[in-house]
Amino acid sequence: MITLARGDCEADLVPEIGGAVSRFTFAGQNVLRRAAKDAADVREMGSFPLVPYANRIERGLLHFQGRAYRIPRNFCDHPHPLHGQGWRTAWRVASLSRYQATLAFDHSQGDDWPWAYSAEQVFVLTETGLRVRLSVRNRDTQAMPATLGFHPYYPRWPRTRLTASVSGMWLADDTMIPTELVEAARFVDLGHGTHVSEAPFVDNSFTGWRGVARIDQPESGISVSLGGSVDCTVLHCFMPVGQSFFCAEPVSAMPNAFNRPEPAAETGARVLAPGDTFAIEMILGVRRL
Repeated sequence: MITLARGDCEADLVPEIGGAVSRFTFAGQNVLRRAAKDAADVREMGSFPLVPYANRIERGLLHFQGRAYRIPRNFCDHPHPLHGQGWRTAWRVASLSRYQATLAFDHSQGDDWPWAYSAEQVFVLTETGLRVRLSVRNRDTQAMPATLGFHPYYPRWPRTRLTASVSGMWLADDTMIPTELVEAARFVDLGHGTHVSEAPFVDNSFTGWRGVARIDQPESGISVSLGGSVDCTVLHCFMPVGQSFFCAEPVSAMPNAFNRPEPAAETGARVLAPGDTFAIEMILGVRRL
């Protein structure tokens, strides 16, 4: 485990468990869900990276530049592979200082992803927050599809409130593959702020996100400003009923982006030429209420 500390902020990183954040606190209060000391599953962490693709690829069939590629399932008996290799991979420590850490891993061509690439996370702790830059570089000789994202978990209290400016929401089928774009407030009204504890089950992508959201936590006396860089145009929200957490995920694309009929400008699907790099950032700023 790596610990970064600065001012009122502290963060623990676990390179061997998906390059994840296991703890991020401000003045002793949990900004992200805190992992148990003996937690060994990346799904029990506070946040993990989505690379080289975010969310799901329907039935593991990826259509790209006139070819169809089979991507194996990687999450129990779920019918779709999801989130890429980063969350299932041990990362190495490339650099480390008191306030900053860089984690990285290299992927060779294989059945789980037919292209070679390198991924990197740069964590920078400030006195009022945490900034994470996630990047992927195509090391292959062929063009490679890519989407990126972050999967942070936040504590969910009775008065937890999430506010974000969005323009639409993708409905999904029973396996959470997007089906229809509808008005943003169909399930929850993020624009006016929603109390997460009162929300129905949500596992949907919200479009037109402007890269800013606010999470108010009256029970712990803090407010979290969630920021995403310019390419994070989608906010994916996961609100399981009755759980002690929820997710608001800055991502660069909707689920199943490369299999959609819509233009890439709408889905977020991106093509990396050999040697190209794509990067996004997540910024978690914290203040006292």
